[in-house]
Amino acid sequence: MSVIMVVRNDPIGFVRTMASVATQDYCNFQLIVIDGASTDNTLELLRQNVSRISLWLSETDIGIYHAMNKGVAMADGEWLLFMNAGDEFADVGALSAAVAATALEVDVVYSDWIYREDRKLAKADLARMNVRHQSVLYRKSLHEVYGLYLVGRGVTISDFIFFLSIAGKQWVYCAHPISICDRAGASGQPNHFHQRMAVELLFGRRSRIAVAAILLLHPLYRFVKCNVLGQR
Repeated sequence: MSVIMVVRNDPIGFVRTMASVATQDYCNFQLIVIDGASTDNTLELLRQNVSRISLWLSETDIGIYHAMNKGVAMADGEWLLFMNAGDEFADVGALSAAVAATALEVDVVYSDWIYREDRKLAKADLARMNVRHQSVLYRKSLHEVYGLYLVGRGVTISDFIFFLSIAGKQWVYCAHPISICDRAGASGQPNHFHQRMAVELLFGRRSRIAVAAILLLHPLYRFVKCNVLGQR
C-alpha cells in the first residue's frame, strides 16, 4: 500500500506527520511525499528524511488536489491513504487496523477520526458521506474507472466528489479510528459549504427546495453555533 503526504511550507506539520508514520506497527507500505515547491525549510527537512521516504517530488502545482493526483500517479501500492502534512495516525496500530479490514471484495475502508484541538472523536457517516480522506483507505484502481481528483482554482471538495462517485462500491467500516486532524481548513469556509450543496444537488442527494432552504438558513446556523454555543 502507499501512504501519500502532501506538503507546502509547513515544516512543523511535516515533522509531525513523519514522526507519526514512523510509529506505526505496520511497515509494509511506501511513503510518498509531494512538496509544492516549498520556499521555507520544509524542503531541507524533506531531504534530511529522504532515507525514510520511498519517493518524493518537489515542484509547483495548482493546489492540493493536483498534488494528490501526482501522488496517485507515483504510487505502487494497491491501496492508497492520504495523510497530509500535520495529520497523524490515531495510534501505533491505526494503519494495521485499517489494512486488516481490507479483503478481496472490499474497495474502501473508512473510519472515524480525532480532532487535534480537543481530542474529540468524530464519527464517520457513510449515508451522509461524512468522511475524511485521512481516515479512508481505498484501492488505487478506482481512479482508473472514476478518474482522478478534480483540479481547479478555488475547488475544495474534490475528495467529496470522488467519494460520491465511488459510493456504490463496497465500503467497510473500521471501528478503529485512523487519523488525527485539525478542525480548521477549507471545509470550514462558506465557499466549501456552497460547493458541497451544489454537488449534492447534482448527485441527486438533495432536492432543489432542500438546498435552497439550507443555504437560506445556514448563516443563522453558523451564527448560533459560533456566538451562542461557542462552537466552530
